Amino acid sequence: MSVLLGHLPSSTGPGAAPAVPPSAAEAAATAEHALDTFQTAVSSACAPVLVRPTQGVSFHGRVRSARADGLLVAELITGPNSVSRTGRLLSSTDPEFVKLTWPRRGVLRMAQDGRECEIQAGNLVVHETIRPYQLQTVSPRWEAVVVAVPRDRLGPHLRRISERTAVPVPATSGPARALALMVDELARCDDAGLGDSPTACHLGDALVSMLLAVYAGLPQISGSERISLADRVRAHALANLGDPGLSVDSIAATLGVSVRQVHKMCAQEGFSAAAWIRRRRLERIRRDLLDPALAGRTTTAIAARWGILDTTHLARQFR
Repeated sequence: MSVLLGHLPSSTGPGAAPAVPPSAAEAAATAEHALDTFQTAVSSACAPVLVRPTQGVSFHGRVRSARADGLLVAELITGPNSVSRTGRLLSSTDPEFVKLTWPRRGVLRMAQDGRECEIQAGNLVVHETIRPYQLQTVSPRWEAVVVAVPRDRLGPHLRRISERTAVPVPATSGPARALALMVDELARCDDAGLGDSPTACHLGDALVSMLLAVYAGLPQISGSERISLADRVRAHALANLGDPGLSVDSIAATLGVSVRQVHKMCAQEGFSAAAWIRRRRLERIRRDLLDPALAGRTTTAIAARWGILDTTHLARQFR
């Protein structure tokens, strides 16, 4: 998807008609249309937001995006503006993402979870769509790559990232630099090169792994050492997805807690253990079915590999 908005220069080549400056009313109408279109494009890609231009500055912006295995990689270019996702825009039915931003040019101010920061080009920063946040670009031209990762793809590592929203991470060396280079290159791809292909599945896995590597290497924040029961549930489930006997009951027995405790703690973090296991299994089955290297295997064999022995309703679950 590519959306270009705002004023485009007129042709000035030989024989071109003289440019006619727009009236004030025409310019205002064009800027308002550009803003509405940009806001719609950004909101539909992830979650609803409110975009406001800086007073006295005509809005212009461009968004170009591609998807890879459920992740969204977007290239943004805008002038000064503010973006907010406040309480009235939050909904339990919205997709839940962790958004990684890597500014290429300009300055971005971000506020979430009681923290505020100013991000220069060359730094990484994350925020989440499930809680209110505010963004403000303060440069005449701001360019960035934004990657939206479904929260449930981060499993037990989500907490480590969530505790660092609105905290800049230098991307000048090591894993952070490697991640920045990776997202920069992915932003140059279009939908035809990604989507749901086997290549996209591997790229999605690699991107998530790089993100986890960056945040796993950061110093522990004081008071965050305790691993929650929900984290332990997800970690155990991920390690045993191929076991047909994996269930909420078996997890509770392994962890030495009651089934009720498992349900309660997972609900507090916004997910159902049984549904989470089912989604992870379906993701892996779908990925294997798309992999040319596994073309010789039957759907039943692939499903069994991930703990599903009854494939009667499998096709319906992929719809």
